[in-house]
Amino acid sequence: MKDALLNFLIAFLILMVLSLILFPREALEAAKSGINLWLFTITPSLLPFFIGSELLLQLGVVHFLGTFLDPIMRPIFNVPGSGSFAMAIGYTSGYPVGAQVISRLWEENLCTTEEAERLMSFCNNSGPLFMLGAVAIGMFGSPKAGYIIMASNYLAAITTGLLFRFYKRKAYTKQESTKNLFSSALFKMSQVRSKNDKSISTILSEAVTKSINTILLIGGYVVFFSVVIEFLKLYKILDLFSQLLFPLFSTLGFDKSTLPPFLSGFLEITVGSNLMSQLSVPMSQKIILTSALIAWGGISIHGQVLGVISRTKIKYILYFIAKTMQFFLAALYSYWLLQIIKIEEKNAIHPVFSLYTYTNSLNIFEFSTVLFLLITLILLFFAIAVKQ
Repeated sequence: MKDALLNFLIAFLILMVLSLILFPREALEAAKSGINLWLFTITPSLLPFFIGSELLLQLGVVHFLGTFLDPIMRPIFNVPGSGSFAMAIGYTSGYPVGAQVISRLWEENLCTTEEAERLMSFCNNSGPLFMLGAVAIGMFGSPKAGYIIMASNYLAAITTGLLFRFYKRKAYTKQESTKNLFSSALFKMSQVRSKNDKSISTILSEAVTKSINTILLIGGYVVFFSVVIEFLKLYKILDLFSQLLFPLFSTLGFDKSTLPPFLSGFLEITVGSNLMSQLSVPMSQKIILTSALIAWGGISIHGQVLGVISRTKIKYILYFIAKTMQFFLAALYSYWLLQIIKIEEKNAIHPVFSLYTYTNSLNIFEFSTVLFLLITLILLFFAIAVKQ
């Protein structure tokens, strides 16, 4: 099986190299598009999160959270308290920051391989900036659609996390005493700071260097998959899959025209979401399929995650299974929410980048920050309640 997969990969790579010779213009345009996406969208939105999370890790803040929030994270998700940091970041920043934070937790021995794999199942998600800003406002022209997509994605992630708590489960031993939990957390943070004798400038330089290396790695995957997607279109492979999936979509009640955007989104969620928003089909169909695609993440995101966890022992197959579960759960939650929340049909199509006005972008960034603080405060509240 392994040899067959390797042979298939070699044949695929040979085809891709030959395609670069046969379709140089199309390959160049696709590569330019990937570079623009990486340079002007991905880098500005992810680099600050990478640097910030690395600084918090080096300064011991994550160790503080790990000790203080262990009584709530351990019984619910069967992960250490440091996983709360990955959860808060992963739910507010977007792909693949959650995976990057989890890999760093593993490298710093703040979680075991099994715990990292559990965290990967629910802490690497799309952020509110993309779901509410780019998709809901910029593409669909409906903030209400964004709230449904975001709620269904977060519910799907949390449900998957609760299910994965049983993966390689070990008996949870409750701490004998939690009266001095806050003091213990502060002591742990001070311990980390005392052991780390690096200056602030050195810590900052290392954080920037590591973050830049990760961003460059992600950029390579974005450009590669942009070219691959273009070749799949040229060879009509996407059209072939559309014909194969048509009976299933027809049975589920989806319009035939949703298939090409769906398959494009299966590879790259931004492209697929944009194409889906332009269809003249019921808004409910577009929301359900877009929500499922965002939960899945797209092959491009999966490639980025592979690059991020390549230095660890975290198994990708478990992440793949978790995102597949989220794909179906997000569609199901969207369907249920649409039974409660009625969406008005929008005839007008809004430009994709209309969200990047001063007012809209500020509001979305404010919402992302508030959401991050809200998740952190909720976890702190539960930890204090358990401590009493």
